[in-house]
Amino acid sequence: MVFEAHSDPRDVEMETLIHERIQGMGGRHLRVQVKDGVVTLSGSTGDYEDKRQIETAVKMIGNVHQVINQIMVVSIEDPFDNYR
Repeated sequence: MVFEAHSDPRDVEMETLIHERIQGMGGRHLRVQVKDGVVTLSGSTGDYEDKRQIETAVKMIGNVHQVINQIMVVSIEDPFDNYR
């Protein structure tokens, strides 16, 4: 999880809360940016359901006015699939 440096302590507090809320939800290398209640999510996840669940969890946090979900869904292939 990557946090952005901000001068507004409310943004930093919200980023910390978001990190706690979405930790372990399936995202990889997630980046969270908060500016005046607008949350931008980026990074990757393995499927669309994880992407949706992460966005929903963030929307439920108080004082979140908007979520911009730029998380990419990346299919990870098993390198041994061709040999089975």
